[in-house]
Amino acid sequence: MKQVPGCTARCGARSVGAAFAVVLLAALVPGCAAYGDSSGELLLDSQARDAAAGASATYTVTFTTAWTAEVTPGGVPEGAHFSPLIGGVHNADVAFLEPGGKATPGIESMAERGRTATLTEEIEAAGANALSVLRKESGSGKTAAASFDSVTVTADHPLITLLSMIAPSPDWFVGVFGLSLLDSDGEWIEALTVDLHPWDAGTEEGDDFSFDNAASAPHGTITSLQGTGRFADVPIATMTFTLQSGA
Repeated sequence: MKQVPGCTARCGARSVGAAFAVVLLAALVPGCAAYGDSSGELLLDSQARDAAAGASATYTVTFTTAWTAEVTPGGVPEGAHFSPLIGGVHNADVAFLEPGGKATPGIESMAERGRTATLTEEIEAAGANALSVLRKESGSGKTAAASFDSVTVTADHPLITLLSMIAPSPDWFVGVFGLSLLDSDGEWIEALTVDLHPWDAGTEEGDDFSFDNAASAPHGTITSLQGTGRFADVPIATMTFTLQSGA
C-alpha cells in the first residue's frame, strides 16, 4: 500500500490499460477570487518534452470533495468550497512543499487565496526537473468532482504534486505532493485512491473558517491538521489516479 504524508492511499493491481471517465468541473463557486477559465496539462521546455519520449504512462486524475458535517463536526461553513487545482509532474530533484518546511510564496498564495499564478511560476522555474504544470482554473464545491483526463508521467518524472485551498480558511489546503505513480518494482500503478486530510501552510493566523487573517510573523511550518482543531479524523476529499495507458 502506497503511503502519502497526511493521506491514506488505496492501490489496485497493475496493468497497461484502463478505461477512464472525464468528470467535468463544477462551475466556479462564489466566494473565490476570479480564477480564469483555462485548464489542463501544460508541457514545459523542450528538455522536459524530450524526457517524455522515454517510458511513460497516461493517467486520469480525479479530485472528489466530500466536505460534510462528519469532517467538521462543528458545522460546514457557509460558502464552503475548494480553490482551483494547481501542481505539476516532476522528478525527485525538486519538491514544491514538504511537511515541516516553510511555504514558498506560491504555496502561500495558493493556501491563503486559492491563486495559481505564483506557484505556476515556481514549477516552471524548476526547468528540466518539472515535466508539466497541472492546472484546473475553476473552483470546486464542497461535494463535487474535477478531473484531468490525460496526465502524462515518465520514468524520469514519475511524481505528482497537486493542491487545492480549503475555503474559506486562513491558509488551509489539501493535496498530494511528491506522490510517485511508479511502484516499488518500477511498474506503473494501475489505480490509486488517496484520502486527503487538511494541511496548514503556516503563513496566516486563525483557527476558524475565515479569509484575510493576520499574517504569521514569523511564518510557521507546513503541518497536518488531520484530527485537530475544527477537523475530525475523516477525509475531506480524495484524489484518484487511474492508468489509461502505459509503455
